Amino acid sequence: MIREARKEDAEAITDLFKVILTDMELPVMQESRWDELKPALVEAAKQERFRHNYRNAVVKEVEGHVAGFFFGYKGGSVSDSYEPIETILKEYGLPVFETYDEEESIDGEWYLDSLVTHQAYRGQGIGKELLEATFVRAKESGLPVIALNVDHQNPQAKALYARLGFKKTGEVVLANHDYDHMQKQL
Repeated sequence: MIREARKEDAEAITDLFKVILTDMELPVMQESRWDELKPALVEAAKQERFRHNYRNAVVKEVEGHVAGFFFGYKGGSVSDSYEPIETILKEYGLPVFETYDEEESIDGEWYLDSLVTHQAYRGQGIGKELLEATFVRAKESGLPVIALNVDHQNPQAKALYARLGFKKTGEVVLANHDYDHMQKQL
């Protein structure tokens, strides 16, 4: 079942979000142990003032387990209204890092920030279901465009997005990785 995330999903979402943080090769993933970083990110996911919170997430539930999820929200300056994650990291005595760059999304687009399928559920169409759910969420936002960034080192994902109607509109560097910014008209 695809559904809106709830506060109690914060830990499962955070465990899956670790895949994104690791793939981005963020220094914090080497500087901190996961058992120290995870509680701060779980707390942030439970609070609406942070970008990566449960209200910006949709999950795919299989037999009571979160099999995958995505974070998405209105892009550009609207997304700047969230408090930087550094606030909570400082409270936990952790190195400061940010998971969002101001050039990552553009005003007027609904931005698919991240999408992850749990390793145990890969190859079962869950990623596709979640991606289809992003289109629904984006249309509900009233914005005419859905956008995402795809790492140059992930040509399979870029090919998938192109097949779904996404077109490259620019490039951005995030955490020292080159990404194509892609948009699709809704």
